[in-house]
Amino acid sequence: MAEWIPFRPSQQDLERIDREVGDMPDIQRKLTTNHADLKAGDRVAHQYQIAGGKVSLRIEEQLPKDLIGIGLFDPGSEHVGIGRVSTGLGCPHLETDPDFLGLMLAFQTGDGQRVDFLGINHPGAPTDTHQEFMKLLDATAEGAGAEPPFGSGAGELDLANLLASNARVLASLKGAFDNKLQGLGIAFHVLGQTARTAKSSTAYQTYWTGVVETGGIPGKFAMVPLTDENELRSLAALIISPPGERHLTKEWRARQTKGEIIFNLHWLPFIDEKVTSLTDLTEGWEEQPHLVGQITFPRTDDNSEQDQLWADLASEMGANPGNWVRDRENSIPEPGTEFTCARKLAYRKSQKGRDVLPEAAYAHVFARGEIDGNLAGELKSRRAKKKDSGHIDRAG
Repeated sequence: MAEWIPFRPSQQDLERIDREVGDMPDIQRKLTTNHADLKAGDRVAHQYQIAGGKVSLRIEEQLPKDLIGIGLFDPGSEHVGIGRVSTGLGCPHLETDPDFLGLMLAFQTGDGQRVDFLGINHPGAPTDTHQEFMKLLDATAEGAGAEPPFGSGAGELDLANLLASNARVLASLKGAFDNKLQGLGIAFHVLGQTARTAKSSTAYQTYWTGVVETGGIPGKFAMVPLTDENELRSLAALIISPPGERHLTKEWRARQTKGEIIFNLHWLPFIDEKVTSLTDLTEGWEEQPHLVGQITFPRTDDNSEQDQLWADLASEMGANPGNWVRDRENSIPEPGTEFTCARKLAYRKSQKGRDVLPEAAYAHVFARGEIDGNLAGELKSRRAKKKDSGHIDRAG
């Protein structure tokens, strides 16, 4: 493996990066203003929940030496957690629209350290830097709730509305950069990344995390379906027979009521800057995967109040790419790349702006695998409050 020099931020670095992601509250307000279905502060990204609930993680007996004994990675151990599948944009939209899909998995080590896996269904990041990513988020907020200039008559697929929204995002990105071609380049890269979701038949896909540091080396994790069942539809087929605005949600629910949904967890170690770049983040890595665990969403009952509470918990809780254990002593407080440091601070600001459920309210879930009465009451109250306000409900 080539030498890796981790980013070890000083206090001045953290203060600078915090300023560079400081527009997060303004972006949240812009989303709420521009989209009629958002009545309260919500996620700047991954607002729209396709599925959420209880998950389990079983760690393999044989692990790469750099992972053994770090965080969750005790050979043969099992962990209870919370999982969430979502679209990527920070506003509600049709599931046939181009977008990322996201997968969040939250767990806790035996000594109470939170560990989160956050991935999207594309091996590359949307941008190479956090400054570019903030501009992309702002452009997305600018395009939220866009209406077609002559009304929409395209039925469930709603192509006119989609084109109007994308046109506003493109225009906003172009104006956000002194180099207009840079803004357009990011926009077209993202449109290319998100095209697969517009044609997807299921949210049961492969998801890749960003770069994390584990045992002194950087790497990524991939959550890979046990079976490949995502049949990509053609655009013509979508127009002739639109699958419905919530077809991914319905398909996942139908799948989970029949049985378990299982992903294999693979570790993808850094090789060198050429094939596993830590600077060209939009490029996928050359993968040398190691199977390190198995993730299971258990079978659910479609009419179960308990399953609804787990879905509500997935929606109301926060997650953060900074929730990670980087060495056996858990002695490294900050992520090893500047991009992930920025994501950590940005997620924290987003959660503050949407009144996220305090972690202390649900910490017991990781140890006991059940939702107690106090938490159940709080989740029901939050659900009712959003429903009464008219805030769009995507937790069910």
